[in-house]
Amino acid sequence: MNYQSISAGAMALALFAGSIAAFAAEDAKEATHDGTVVKISSSELVMNTKENKEHTHTLSDKTTMTLDGKSVKVADLKAGLKIRVTTIAADKKAVSHIEAISSHKTFAHTHDGTVVTSTGTKLVMMNEEGKEHSHSVSSETKITCDGKVCKASDLKAKMKIRVTTKKTDEGAATVIEAIDKNTDFA
Repeated sequence: MNYQSISAGAMALALFAGSIAAFAAEDAKEATHDGTVVKISSSELVMNTKENKEHTHTLSDKTTMTLDGKSVKVADLKAGLKIRVTTIAADKKAVSHIEAISSHKTFAHTHDGTVVTSTGTKLVMMNEEGKEHSHSVSSETKITCDGKVCKASDLKAKMKIRVTTKKTDEGAATVIEAIDKNTDFA
């Protein structure tokens, strides 16, 4: 038996398993919250969520900030600005990144379009440019229809949708917002 082949195979398997664990750990480290700036200083952010709940987060010198995709400083983020805050799992109050949008329509990792087909585990959508692409749907994916919790099976062809994906995997949906009766997203 060739022990070098077995050792190389075992090492490759260990590296593969370690890579999967690292990606899972990265996803577990972060959570995002969308809302607007109420007030901000070099050490604290007060934001209002889409559900109209006020949250206070701590900022550090390691917190990164962008406005319409460009790096900015605290002074550039004004009250009322639409933001997506990324926090760290170990401390849900600690902010690692603030993504603000002013002239852009949506945040990064967000896809607007319509439903083509939807199953329990896969959503095929057509984006606003007319191109089809798919996203995996898991039990962790938050799905709403007209602001109310629903299931992937409730998503019907031609429904207007907004899909938010993981930073590390554009194919994995974390949030699907569908609108049927409402005319626009919140």
